[in-house]
Amino acid sequence: MPPPPYISLLPQLLPSIERKTKLKIRILTAIVFSGFILISMGCIGPSEVKDENKTAMAEKEPKKVAQIKPGVDNAPAYVPGQVLIKLRDGMDASALDFLSRELGLETIKPLALPGVYLMQIKGDDSVDSMVEKLKAYKMVEYGEPNYTLKTE
Repeated sequence: MPPPPYISLLPQLLPSIERKTKLKIRILTAIVFSGFILISMGCIGPSEVKDENKTAMAEKEPKKVAQIKPGVDNAPAYVPGQVLIKLRDGMDASALDFLSRELGLETIKPLALPGVYLMQIKGDDSVDSMVEKLKAYKMVEYGEPNYTLKTE
């Protein structure tokens, strides 16, 4: 009985079959390994991790941040002669120039927040009176003292 015709093609197909088999083994190994990792991570559940974090955080005492009160250590609650100004959306540097001329302010620097500037009072006005004056201008969203904070 003669051999089937595909037997003669077997030597040509063998390398292809071996590559496919190796690839299947690699894929199967990756799936099993990934499953092992996922299962082992499931053994340490999120609740256990949270409990460990709570314990670690409870051991460290957080720094307390408190506002300095006037009259305590002779320190004011804010920097004398400085105010923070937040311009309304759509206002540009010309609005800031106008406020500087009208109220006697000088820009120290723009802050990281858009439209917020640290300003120095050039005249004899107090910080409280300058904050009240700033409320009258519609281009100003808010004006407030440059508060100081102290960590304890």
